[in-house]
Amino acid sequence: MQRTILYVPFNASSRGQWTLRRNADVVGQFSTRDEAIRHALTLTAAIRHQPGHSVEIKVEDESGIWRVADADLAGADAGAT
Repeated sequence: MQRTILYVPFNASSRGQWTLRRNADVVGQFSTRDEAIRHALTLTAAIRHQPGHSVEIKVEDESGIWRVADADLAGADAGAT
């Protein structure tokens, strides 16, 4: 089974972009954390429809700790911007 991890690293800058990575590759940059997570959820749904693929989303908090995001989260429920 092919495993994909989508990463949303924490961004402390109020004017910086929120990056979304698929494994080591940059997928996109978004103006808010919620936008990055919404895009990650969209990618998750598409990847899960491919046979033999698993996917999870990991979101870094302000302490540098990575947590697995629940795939049923709505963007607004994923955390403050």
